[in-house]
Amino acid sequence: MRFDLIPNFSPGETIPWDRALEMMRQQTSLAEQAGFTTAWFTEHHFAHNGYMNAPPNPVQMCTHIAAHCEKIRVGTAPIVLPDWHPLRVAEDVAMLDNMTLGRVDFGVAKGINERATIQFNRNADRRNNEKVMRLYLESLEIILKAWTHEAFTHHGEFYQFPVPGWKETNRFFYPLDHRYHDDDGEYKAMYVHPRPYQNPHPPVWLMSNAPPAFEIAAQKGQGVVSMSSAPKRTLACWKPYRDALTRARGSEAQLGEGVGVCTAFYVGESMEEAERTIRPAINAYYEFLGGSRPAGEWTKSGYLDIGEKMTSEDEQDDWFDFLNKRGIIVVGSVEYVIERFEQSQQAFGLDHLMLMQQYTGVPYHKILASWDRLCEHVVPYFGTQSIAQKREAQHA
Repeated sequence: MRFDLIPNFSPGETIPWDRALEMMRQQTSLAEQAGFTTAWFTEHHFAHNGYMNAPPNPVQMCTHIAAHCEKIRVGTAPIVLPDWHPLRVAEDVAMLDNMTLGRVDFGVAKGINERATIQFNRNADRRNNEKVMRLYLESLEIILKAWTHEAFTHHGEFYQFPVPGWKETNRFFYPLDHRYHDDDGEYKAMYVHPRPYQNPHPPVWLMSNAPPAFEIAAQKGQGVVSMSSAPKRTLACWKPYRDALTRARGSEAQLGEGVGVCTAFYVGESMEEAERTIRPAINAYYEFLGGSRPAGEWTKSGYLDIGEKMTSEDEQDDWFDFLNKRGIIVVGSVEYVIERFEQSQQAFGLDHLMLMQQYTGVPYHKILASWDRLCEHVVPYFGTQSIAQKREAQHA
């Protein structure tokens, strides 16, 4: 199984940023020693209330962590593309890929409706979801073109490159390269540098729970990481992905290959200690999430499995019990956590875990102790090679 992490950044607690960076380095170092594949970094902005005390720039975080680690990969989880200029993303991530000698995973997403979106780009207002989806897809198209075309052009709904009307007048560039200039000097195509270190570019991961995204991603050779959900919902996304990947590649893909699950976890001293420590944090976090989506997608009913109906017991359960008994979060003793991950392997071919412990109010020493138990007992039980990594090793 492939193990990745999103280091804890102490949500809900406004701490000095040098301390937050030290904590994230410490957690990533533990993961690197345990054989984890990638450390991922999220993007959040304007956290005046401290709740999402997260890095605002995942590319910067990746650069920082990669400079302090020798082997582990770094990933963006995600870059919220509608809030960025796509050419800046292409340049920055390609530069990061060269700085790390190819240790980059490129995760992207459309983003959710929050206060940050329109501060960067008026076209990124999530209240017009269809428009933002078009902007997101066009931005990703531009980045991939910029990485793979020597003479790059684009004419879309939101962007045109090169912008028309520029003529080269600097005699230093004469005679003009006709790949990039017309006879009269009109700038007609662009060269975006640097080129990525990885050929043709870093692996692309869509951060999505939307079923249509999976089949499209597989057709393009992209991976998908989704938030943990119930087994039938996961299978409804992963089976079409596997089938599309098989067709696109021309060889049999396995269930679970190319896809991953982001899961909140905690490995406690015992079941009792784990539940006592994490229950209040889970209840607070999911109440916060539910309030952020006015349409109600993130109420309890949004986490039910396909064909499952709310029961009176579900209504009475707090968020912790409701989610933990479905395996959507994994909180318990070493033995319980291993059992839950094994059940997910059997139910829907789980092969790639992105693990996080973003728990409000949980002391940092307990977060570290949980990572220690996971790395010492859980990771060795499963091993750290995914289906794709085993395939690569066989063909090396």
